[in-house]
Amino acid sequence: MLAGAGGFATAARAQAPQVVAAELPSSSVSDVMRLAGYCNALAATAWPNTAAARRALLQRLEALRQPCMSHGAYLAMLGALWLEEGEPAQALLWLERSLLLDPTALGTQADHALALAALGETAARDALAREWRERTDIPPALRQRLALGPEANSRTKGNGPAPPPSAVRPPDGWVSYREASLVGGYETNLDHSPRLDEITITPPGGPQTEPLVTPLRPRRGPAMIGDMAWQLARSPVVGTVFQTGIQGSVRHAPGNSGTDWHHLQWAGVASQRWGPWRAQLHGHATWVGGALNEPYRLARLGMSIDREAIGCSHRLTLEGEVRRLRTTRSADGRTTVTAWNSLCPLNLLGSDSAIGIAGRIGIDRADDPTRPGGDQRHASVGLRLLSTLGGGIRLDATLRATRVLDSEGYSPLLENGATRRLHQTQLTLELSKPLQLRWLYGAEALVQFQAVRQSSNLVIFNYEGLATYGGLRWRW
Repeated sequence: MLAGAGGFATAARAQAPQVVAAELPSSSVSDVMRLAGYCNALAATAWPNTAAARRALLQRLEALRQPCMSHGAYLAMLGALWLEEGEPAQALLWLERSLLLDPTALGTQADHALALAALGETAARDALAREWRERTDIPPALRQRLALGPEANSRTKGNGPAPPPSAVRPPDGWVSYREASLVGGYETNLDHSPRLDEITITPPGGPQTEPLVTPLRPRRGPAMIGDMAWQLARSPVVGTVFQTGIQGSVRHAPGNSGTDWHHLQWAGVASQRWGPWRAQLHGHATWVGGALNEPYRLARLGMSIDREAIGCSHRLTLEGEVRRLRTTRSADGRTTVTAWNSLCPLNLLGSDSAIGIAGRIGIDRADDPTRPGGDQRHASVGLRLLSTLGGGIRLDATLRATRVLDSEGYSPLLENGATRRLHQTQLTLELSKPLQLRWLYGAEALVQFQAVRQSSNLVIFNYEGLATYGGLRWRW
């Protein structure tokens, strides 16, 4: 009896993280939500007249860079500010990303050429100057910046009408974006374990409550998490973007190495824009390993369609996923998912705040008809808040609720073969602040907090935990 109880407890520790992974969408390479209202407002900010005002605006844009990463005009403003600060290499990164999104912006083309010239590559500036010399639709501000006329003595910000197709050129080659983070902290439940002293089983002879020889207690202690990501993007023609990237993360808990895990993901995305619409085809390959759970791999293929409407950005996604465990092949499954995301400005908290809502429904079909619980139906809903607090501190908060329902009884020894129901609530908070340190270029300090609670009609699947981390993140 006690051996059987221990087996159920082991299943609880192994199964719960897999359920979470299947239900809660991660922030993968392709899962970047676009902001509409306040990114537009920041991109349209008047060009600062003083160095102090310029640096203040630069700090503000840097604090909001991640949520506006897919907004071409925002990135153009960010690159122009770095160029004015005398940092052409940093400016070039954001100007090239901006041109991938909007190759028709004359001001961005000029800044891009000037950034290359500042780095010793004058060919692009000279070619652009020759091409624009005889044109009559170039605003005087752009002529100034490229020294196309006698008035070229100072630099001002400006954009003009879209050039003809012959002048529309996405940047050659691939644009690169890298990110790394290292945080340390403390978790109260490193292994997602229930807290049990005894267990009630239901054999044919009737219910029996047996004490566990070794009561189950969550493992708690310090841990460190490292994460690295590298993304590449290329636009061969206007409106078409190809992206690929790889992301890896690892957690190590000193004194609790049995809860260590590591994760590696590759993703590829192809997108095409038609006016206000954008369609994407994306694929992911994920490998998860470590001592915490049995290693497994995921393969995912999906498509989505995006549009900005009524001041918000919206995305509808359809996905299919295949999961394979290394040894326990009876737990393999195939998941189909439909998801909806919307993100809107939240003017009540300021022009740089936004609120998002996400819904997700799907079914995880068992490859093996003997899998405990059979097929799983799951649904989740989430709320996200983005805002800037005092001192340039950026807040990113997410509240998500998930429900999972099995199609069959999990085990006749648990509640007489009752169908398992899982309910999970997860709260995640992140505070980040750019450090603006020249010796630690592109770094920001961050503090993360997470609270999770999972309840079930089968007590071995109940658990809760708190986690707090702090550290640094670099983007370049």
